[in-house]
Amino acid sequence: MSRIAGLIPRNNKGTPRLDAIMITRLLGTKQIVRDGFFFTENQQASAKFGSIQIVIDCSIFNAGDFSTPQKKLPDAQRVLLSISKIGIIRTLEKINGRFCLAVFDTKTNVLCLGRDRFGLSTLFYTCFDGLIAFSSRAKGLRGLPGVSNELDHSFLKAAAATNYRFLDTNNSLSPFRNIKQVPPGTIVRFDDKKIQTEQFASLTIDGIRRSNKPTSEEYIHLFNKAVSKRLRVAKKPIFSLSGGLDSSSVVSMAQQITRKKQTAISTVHPNKLYDEQEEILDVIQAGKANWNSVTITNPNIFEKLTKIYSSHDYPLPTVTWLNHLLLVEEAAKLGYTDLFTGLGGDELHAGEYDYFFYFFADLKKMGKTDLLNKEIEAWVKNHDHPIFRKSKNVALERMIELTDPLVPGRCLPDQKLLNRYKNLLSDDFQNLNDLLPNYHPTSDSYLISHSQNELLINTMPCCLRSGRENCNLFGMQEFHPFLDNELFEYMMSVPPEQKIRDGLTKAFARESYKGLIPEETRRRINKTGWNAPAHEWFSRNHRDDLNDLVRSRQFIERGIYRIDSVKQMISQHEKIVLENRGRPNHMMAIWQIVSLEIWLRNLDI
Repeated sequence: MSRIAGLIPRNNKGTPRLDAIMITRLLGTKQIVRDGFFFTENQQASAKFGSIQIVIDCSIFNAGDFSTPQKKLPDAQRVLLSISKIGIIRTLEKINGRFCLAVFDTKTNVLCLGRDRFGLSTLFYTCFDGLIAFSSRAKGLRGLPGVSNELDHSFLKAAAATNYRFLDTNNSLSPFRNIKQVPPGTIVRFDDKKIQTEQFASLTIDGIRRSNKPTSEEYIHLFNKAVSKRLRVAKKPIFSLSGGLDSSSVVSMAQQITRKKQTAISTVHPNKLYDEQEEILDVIQAGKANWNSVTITNPNIFEKLTKIYSSHDYPLPTVTWLNHLLLVEEAAKLGYTDLFTGLGGDELHAGEYDYFFYFFADLKKMGKTDLLNKEIEAWVKNHDHPIFRKSKNVALERMIELTDPLVPGRCLPDQKLLNRYKNLLSDDFQNLNDLLPNYHPTSDSYLISHSQNELLINTMPCCLRSGRENCNLFGMQEFHPFLDNELFEYMMSVPPEQKIRDGLTKAFARESYKGLIPEETRRRINKTGWNAPAHEWFSRNHRDDLNDLVRSRQFIERGIYRIDSVKQMISQHEKIVLENRGRPNHMMAIWQIVSLEIWLRNLDI
């Protein structure tokens, strides 16, 4: 991974002189290579061809698809040659992999910034004083003369007290008002007069395969390819392993491809509710991997976040990413450079609990009333919970709230989720309407459209960003085999009734994994999720730290929260946890408050 940055004059104006400190801040690294208007860590990340110059941060998994005069050309030269032959749009459409890039033509004075279709890499930009500046890091642009430090109001609202699914509903924004982000699958084009955006990757699918149904054999072939391509690029891989289907299948496929045990790593907790050690051992005892465990007992959340946020462009949205941080730290100590994950598996295979409601809407739209009733019954039987109750009425109510019956495939934002903690926000932050996404159907299936909304808007952006920023701290990079162009396109053509069946998520994947993963893992119904007992940490171990934070002058004077409402919520949370009440606690909201405040203090704001 090589960070990139640049400073381009518009209207042929000269570039300002930047001292070494400012360039270091812009790029976010001590090692700097300057090539014309571009800065990077690695000389091979930039190239020139005639009047065109490129700088790119990438891992390209289909480099062999780009014909070149020499076999071992750096990716920057390979991509630039392709752009000179077939143009930038067709070139970027062709890349299967992680990338962000800048292409500048000194003859036409046109700059293009681009980012891969899933947003595996990130790229920010700003315009000021006749200049265009871009960087892999949003914080790198803050230090430039003429760039405001003012925070974006929508970002503050989303980060303060809404569910993490609403952090990226506008994927062209950043935490800072005057700094924008290149959206995934998009080119931002600058000339002397205007700025234009153009999508090069569309998620709209050609159609669901019902007559020629997808098969397990086809899927396994593509899954094998996705893992193989990433193994060829990785230097020293280690596999993040939970008790779930996705990470288990990735490490098992790697073992099958290489015919040797891989190295896996997991977080474990003394609190059995959050500990997946027993489930993880099914994969280990089946001979798929050698295992390293990271035991998390009582991390010093406040100290840890304070330490890392100098390099993070965003606050970590949930405690899951503290788990991830501690796992990555240990993996780096062990000497590994590349972390393989199962991220994207839920979106491809329909794995989250709320996917059922979109599936039910599909069955209703198709007029399959008997199958709808049968699936709702199976959902209640398999997933009813003493706190989160399941019933036919709940299923029908949520289906109405989350889907538009007049437009097949159009999903509606979950307003209950958005507004759950709205009462914590001060009057200036009460209007959350600008955080509501306007979902466009990318399929006539509600389930498929929702999967793609999750990938590009709801869940995946903050997950990819948090994983990437954690890994950057320790010189590691992540590989996500499920976020593969071919595999993604294939799975979006799988009919909803093949993805969810008999009240079980990931039905198609489960069927396909016969013989690949242990039967105990393949048949497991319950989904723990990669969580942590932060509800206990806040109500017991860090109770004083939390109370000091919300009573501090700094926190109060920001004016983001209604302080009395926050104190009341924390008090209620403590009672729920200490009395072990059978109702949801407020851990996720408390995490957001703490994470955002520590991040803001790191900015000296």
